[in-house]
Amino acid sequence: METGTCVRPADENPTDPTDCRSGDDSSIRGTVNTTPLADRLALTALATDRFVGHPPDGFDQRVFGGHLLAQALLAAAETVNHSRQANSLHAYFLRAGHAGEPIDYSVTRIRDGRSISVRSVTARQGEKELMTFQTSFTEERPLSDVIATKPPASPHPETVQPLHQRQDDPDSPPDGINWPTRTRWWTGSRPLDVRYIDDTDDASTRRFWFRAEPLGPGASQNLHRAIVAFASDRSLLPVIAKARGDLRRSGEQRVASVDHALWFHRDVRAGQWLQYVQDSPHSASRGLGTARGLIYTSGGDLVVSVVQQGFQQ
Repeated sequence: METGTCVRPADENPTDPTDCRSGDDSSIRGTVNTTPLADRLALTALATDRFVGHPPDGFDQRVFGGHLLAQALLAAAETVNHSRQANSLHAYFLRAGHAGEPIDYSVTRIRDGRSISVRSVTARQGEKELMTFQTSFTEERPLSDVIATKPPASPHPETVQPLHQRQDDPDSPPDGINWPTRTRWWTGSRPLDVRYIDDTDDASTRRFWFRAEPLGPGASQNLHRAIVAFASDRSLLPVIAKARGDLRRSGEQRVASVDHALWFHRDVRAGQWLQYVQDSPHSASRGLGTARGLIYTSGGDLVVSVVQQGFQQ
């Protein structure tokens, strides 16, 4: 659907393609994608260590970097012992992917040691390489005492304005979040419920709550981690602009990720509220800059660390 082409019906039909409450501004007119995120990320095995995935149907922007991260992690996970869980990943985004074309994931088995397995993955559309990716997996271990930072005090996510309401509020300050979902966030191109926290105390920090759809009780921890990896690429680079005092409204900034690194510190649950605390302590220059993120549970436990470099215009 396109801005200005849909109506706001009085009924509650979540599959109505003219309903302004579904999708986002990248939705193809006349379509609504109600496919759960886990199914959008699902892969088909083509051969040993080779898999195919697809961009989500119904959207016409370039393939979201988080989509590539999640599918590459899932492809790699299919080649290791299922008792092992992803503990880190590093990726370089090389070229933009296009909607409507399958994505081929080729896995190389770098090493299987006593405690760690390492995999390399290349994502391609046709002859075009989109991303190179490496990830490591380790056996699940009981948590020992962990010394970690705590998030700043924040309002409960249910009390924070949903993104679709925020985008309709002319008095809300800029947040730099592109492709804001509508009321039914699970039908958006990046199906996450995002609740941006306005932080007036620290101009260099940016925070929001997010959650994905809950997964069933049989979902693997690697699937939960893949979905959090998907979310980790959500609106990270705008913190660079915020650090230099140039954060704008959604759609007014052009950004492109160069690389992405992530470390898992604890188990994650994709359907639960997580708080993303972002800053740009090292580089906030125009053009190429570096962003950093820490993801916490609602109870204040640090579960993921992220660093990304990218371009902004």
